[in-house]
Amino acid sequence: MADAPEIGRDRKKRVHSRLHKLRLRTIHHLDGRTTAARRARAVARELLAAFDPAAVTPAMRQAAERAGLFCSIAEDMASRKLAGLSVCGDELFRAEGCARRAINAVLAMKPEPKPTERPGLRLARQRWAQQAAARAAATPKKDDRNAS
Repeated sequence: MADAPEIGRDRKKRVHSRLHKLRLRTIHHLDGRTTAARRARAVARELLAAFDPAAVTPAMRQAAERAGLFCSIAEDMASRKLAGLSVCGDELFRAEGCARRAINAVLAMKPEPKPTERPGLRLARQRWAQQAAARAAATPKKDDRNAS
């Protein structure tokens, strides 16, 4: 068996490529030229637009970026399914559910809006105060009744 190649020598070839060392940590590490990356950033921007810019924490920003990534992945899978490519339906539903839960988690961080007084109620309270002041001025005081 001298003609047989040695097993293991061919398999030990190392792949030296830039993708081997590529680490994706946040949405900013994505290549911004792809449609998916642009869509992920757009979704993250839309989610963060619902918040006060001064109140956005790094954790909120990261959660919005992840929700954007999950949303773009789910949209990509749905478009592939509609194009007739082989996409597992279960994986599509899981991806869409994950994206929906991520978006709901980001929006759940939004603080409750402060209740504001309606303009009509403010006007009514002013009128009530004026009417009460007019009634108080029209009714005689207790000292005035005793003096007569």
